Amino acid sequence: MNSLLQSGRVAVVLVLCALISACSATTTQTSTVSSYSGSLGTSVDAKRKAKIEAARKRARANRIKRQKAFAAKRASKSTKAKQTSAQRTKAQLKRQRALKKARKAKRTKGVIRKSKPKRVKKSTNAFAGGVSKGIVRNAPWKCVPKRLKTVINQISKKYGKVIVNSTHRSAKRNRRVGGKRRSYHLRCQAVDFRVRGSTKGLTRWLARHPLVGGYKRYPAGHYHIDTGPKRTW
Repeated sequence: MNSLLQSGRVAVVLVLCALISACSATTTQTSTVSSYSGSLGTSVDAKRKAKIEAARKRARANRIKRQKAFAAKRASKSTKAKQTSAQRTKAQLKRQRALKKARKAKRTKGVIRKSKPKRVKKSTNAFAGGVSKGIVRNAPWKCVPKRLKTVINQISKKYGKVIVNSTHRSAKRNRRVGGKRRSYHLRCQAVDFRVRGSTKGLTRWLARHPLVGGYKRYPAGHYHIDTGPKRTW
């Protein structure tokens, strides 16, 4: 009986030892697994942080790049706008000048302007309007401006005898001879004349003369000069 009890006690002790050893092995394995999993979790977190940081850097770089591109585009647009506005301003000024010129021409159309006589050089031998042996006057002479008398006197000395055919005309006579509506003859500011002699170079001489405004050589052989602006027809 005593031997049975002793053998039972031994068996119980053995079972308890086996249980204790099994528990200690399980605890060791658990601690090993927990330590391994802890180190693995730390490495995964570091990789995630590195990826997030890299993504943030890329996003920041892209944002800066977009900002620079937008600023450059805006600057180019403003430059183009300035250039366009400058071109528009030039075009507007040009149009305004053209309109002014057109309005001025419209206002002054058909108006005879009195041109100021230019100064005559001493070498031109100015003629004050007295009697000249080389001039035959078949028309009113006192009303003719001094500048035209000077020109006629110079022509008589340079090219030969001058016959003055027409100076002042009445409106009726002007219509009869086919003169223009606003002819300078109506104001006695024009002279029609003939030259008895060689007239070679006379037209060029009249074109260069500072006291002659309008000038013309008609097919019939007589000449016209007036005090208007420099022109021919």
